[in-house]
Amino acid sequence: MSFYEEKDPGTIGNDGEPKAPEHYKNALKKRYQGTLKTPIKPIKLLTLEDILEINEGLKADAQRDAKIEYSGSEDYPVKIHKLRALVEATFSKTTVSIPEIATFYLKNIIVLQAFPDGNHRTALYAAELFLVMNGHSFDYTPDEAYIFRKELYARRLREYKTYEDRPISVSKEKDNQVSELCLEFIRAHIR
Repeated sequence: MSFYEEKDPGTIGNDGEPKAPEHYKNALKKRYQGTLKTPIKPIKLLTLEDILEINEGLKADAQRDAKIEYSGSEDYPVKIHKLRALVEATFSKTTVSIPEIATFYLKNIIVLQAFPDGNHRTALYAAELFLVMNGHSFDYTPDEAYIFRKELYARRLREYKTYEDRPISVSKEKDNQVSELCLEFIRAHIR
């Protein structure tokens, strides 16, 4: 005689196997009711094309408006291999939170310096696009972005001893003072 037969003879199914007591099923339903109604949404990641289009947009804005800076595009080619590796490395980040993935984009686009100009702006817009694609907004003022950029320069110099572009291996490094600042900025401005 099974445990279920001793406690409640109505807990044996037609196939002769024990079935869960009704109160247990009801408790499970109640506990997971909200979870079962809301399907899990997959995280939408940026593509190489998304990141390239952002920087191209900055370049086009600079051509239309002399107040917007963008230089070096004829002298320094875009380092597509770095961006491709960054996008591929992002796929391994799907087990972390949305703010952490946004931080990954923000920090790595800046430190990889894959574009001739506009790396900070591209990184901010890429983080914003990623957040919007995943149901969030990213609101900051130009003054806040300027303060962030200034502090980021200081931390990059302390961490890497240079402002120059870094190898793609930085996308796999442990969190450091640069990534911490990026995460603080994301968390302070995500909505």
